Amino acid sequence: MFSFDVTMSTCMSVLPPLYITITMIFKMCHTYENLALNKKAEQSSVYAEDIDPNLAVDNNTDQTFTNCARTTLASEVWWQVDLGGKKSIHDIRVFYRNDSDANVNIRVGNHAGFSLYISESRCELPTGGYLCYKNQDKLPPLESDHVCKHHGRYVTYYNKRTGDGADFPFKVTSLTETMAEICEVQVFGCSVAGMYGESCDEACPINCRDNLCDIETGACLNCNEGFKGEQCDVSASPLTGSSESELSLYKGVILTLTVVLVVLIVTVVILHYKLSKLKSIKSQQSGYITTQPEPGSQGHTYATLGVELAEVRQYDHLRIENQESHSYLRIV
Repeated sequence: MFSFDVTMSTCMSVLPPLYITITMIFKMCHTYENLALNKKAEQSSVYAEDIDPNLAVDNNTDQTFTNCARTTLASEVWWQVDLGGKKSIHDIRVFYRNDSDANVNIRVGNHAGFSLYISESRCELPTGGYLCYKNQDKLPPLESDHVCKHHGRYVTYYNKRTGDGADFPFKVTSLTETMAEICEVQVFGCSVAGMYGESCDEACPINCRDNLCDIETGACLNCNEGFKGEQCDVSASPLTGSSESELSLYKGVILTLTVVLVVLIVTVVILHYKLSKLKSIKSQQSGYITTQPEPGSQGHTYATLGVELAEVRQYDHLRIENQESHSYLRIV
């Protein structure tokens, strides 16, 4: 078996079959950082004191017994690594024990049905967080790589046996118990927050919410308020940037305000009309004053016409020096 630390010239001199060459070149040219290297690891149980869960993060991909973390047999097993902070993950590579051709079926049977989870806290153990991968359709290889573009701090390998075999359309070693024999787990991605690209040298767009973007394309996972688009570089109005429920709420508020405004306008118009009419009536009533006859007069009742100063001139022809002969009309 070739070590992944060999140089390209060594690989080319060996000249393995084409498919092996392509696979090894891909592994050696992997530019994402191994975020799990030498990080703290834990597991559900320890097979022996000298078999430490950190054996699966020491960068030794030799799949022999002495280089692998190992749990005891149980109905539920897990192994987890703490990346030390929230990271942008691209893919996870798992190396399961594979040191005996005679027992390879046992190893595959124990490994079958495993899941990979990514979470942001330990409170989500063992199956909380984001399910990155679930082996379900066929028996797994003892070395596998799983693209799992997600952000998180903890990566968990998990497996269980329910006893009825309902989760397995294939033959497994046991339906009631299994174990985890993990020789290495490599978590590739970007260790610096807000970066993307194979070399992790591109900054996420400035308006990405929480500075999180797709590790390959740089597309924002979510936008800051007021922005939209794949790169969050398009301004969004409060309406265009809202969800369907928010849009319905906005429309309802606008409709309500419109109805209230119309009612207010109509009310003001009606009140104005009534006040104008009332004022006109009062004006007409105050224009004529009925005056009772003065003592010693001829006993006739006359009306006094009250007019504004500017309107007096139009009644000048009614003015006479001898008002006694016109006792029925007086201009004041």
